[in-house]
Amino acid sequence: MKKMLQMERYYAERVTEMRGSDIRDAFKLTEEPGIISFAGGFPAPESFPISLIEKLLQGMFQDDYSGLQYGPTEGLEELRRQVALQMERDNVPCTAANILITNGSQQALDLICKVLLDPGDYVLVEQPAYVGGLNAIGNYQGCRVGIPMDEDGLRVDMMANRLKEMSSKGQHPKFIYTVANFQNPTGVTLSAARRQALLQLAREYDFLILEDNPYGLISFGQEAVPHIKTLDDEGRVIYLGSFSKILTPGVRVGWITASESFIRQLTIAKQGTDLCSSSLGMKLVLESILSGELESHIASLRILYRRRRDAMLHALSSYMPPGVHWTRPEGGFFIWLRLPSYIDTKAMLPFAVAEEKVAYVSGKGFHVDGSGSSTIRLAYSEASEAEIEEGIARLARVIRRRIEAAM
Repeated sequence: MKKMLQMERYYAERVTEMRGSDIRDAFKLTEEPGIISFAGGFPAPESFPISLIEKLLQGMFQDDYSGLQYGPTEGLEELRRQVALQMERDNVPCTAANILITNGSQQALDLICKVLLDPGDYVLVEQPAYVGGLNAIGNYQGCRVGIPMDEDGLRVDMMANRLKEMSSKGQHPKFIYTVANFQNPTGVTLSAARRQALLQLAREYDFLILEDNPYGLISFGQEAVPHIKTLDDEGRVIYLGSFSKILTPGVRVGWITASESFIRQLTIAKQGTDLCSSSLGMKLVLESILSGELESHIASLRILYRRRRDAMLHALSSYMPPGVHWTRPEGGFFIWLRLPSYIDTKAMLPFAVAEEKVAYVSGKGFHVDGSGSSTIRLAYSEASEAEIEEGIARLARVIRRRIEAAM
């Protein structure tokens, strides 16, 4: 028998910085029947507008086959115009030339890091931060610097101190990565005052802001906080949007809003990645916008996810033992739990699955400094209201046993 080649000998140096996702790893524990999972931040399958999609698909190919052909790297021109109009309605000056369509916002993160980062470049990130963003930065050997958060988002006061310290050592960040609205994983929103302060720090220390906004339209009624991009008058803010949460993730359509020159450079990078995004997905998204029905669908999503958020908050209040604290998001998919510091939530997960058939994501993987071992991200988006109540009751029993064992 031939000896198999050891491929590891051929790997690039950057592979040593690549990490698997704790979120994806948690899915392996949820395959057993009867598991109630709060692990994946997936849209509710019953929220997918099946009848609308069927109607659009039936009418798409009567005299236009562009959805089945290769498309331009930048994305379909009319879709880019429609996205630009949406940005204009959000008070962001924009034309189609400021838009690049991507395969979801995850590809956008990868392309931006590919274009901006050299090995060892510093990048500021929220702590905790979205794992996909952390991985994209790590894949290009960026050095991630965590900035703590509270109920109003990034602690820009602590960030200012950290920037001053870094500057004294000759360390200058390329950009900061932030999910400012209903953040993944905490659910908190960056306050308007802190958005202003963040942009001022970016100007003072000359770094870019990468504003990722996949959840912004899933708001539960409070007045929307203006995008950081609306405050940008020099092209310092790079904005990411996505149709994954408001239409269906299967179409894999996201976008980047940035200066024309940066969009041109990203387009060149994308040509070496996939030539173009799915024409079928882009066409379906475009037709959903032009149909006029997407807006009403988004309104229905706000109702659905608000009910599930409310169900989880009520269950947490009803079942969790003293010493457990959580956020109260005003939109999006997630609630963040803080447990007593002596509880290791990653070590607890297999017992939660085996003993109570409930799954979650440990918060440690969202931290770049090894902290967060006593935190949990819960997603209320996919489970039904009945499953949410039962699942939280099960999780509370697991946590209570851990607390009692430590006494």
